[in-house]
Amino acid sequence: MVTIYTLTNQTRRLVLTPNRSMDRSGNLYVLLAASAILLITATAMALKGAWLVLPFAGLEIVALGAAMHFTLRKLDCREVLTLKDGVLTLERGRTEPDLNLIFPEQAVRILMDRPERPLSLPDIDLVALGHCYHLGTFLNRPDRFRLASLLKNQLHLQVAKHDAYLRTSF
Repeated sequence: MVTIYTLTNQTRRLVLTPNRSMDRSGNLYVLLAASAILLITATAMALKGAWLVLPFAGLEIVALGAAMHFTLRKLDCREVLTLKDGVLTLERGRTEPDLNLIFPEQAVRILMDRPERPLSLPDIDLVALGHCYHLGTFLNRPDRFRLASLLKNQLHLQVAKHDAYLRTSF
């Protein structure tokens, strides 16, 4: 998901986050509902003599909870691009930035790689000071095109096609 915030006339911020159908509390309710149904079924089977079902029901609940935890942890990442007074800041992380990079606006180029197949995802790269940083690797196809449009129209960064930029600049 791509969200733009205009803090002042000189400051704009883009926040990139993966799409999530539910937040942590919604996933917790799903886990509790699945656990309740599973335990009721396993208890009924144990009362009829199949008591060996109970440990496996507990393992299923633990496995489902672990899978949901790791999936939500992966979806907690975010990228923040801030353009303020001619300086672009790129921050990546979960709760606080793990990566914090600062570039002058004139040194930044955005490269958009043309997809090889009609429905494949285009790559969007930020090239600055001799380094290349992939942007929005967790975004879906429409969000990547929206990101390229916002980088060009709202942040006024130079967006070029990847192959044309390689021919003229490197």
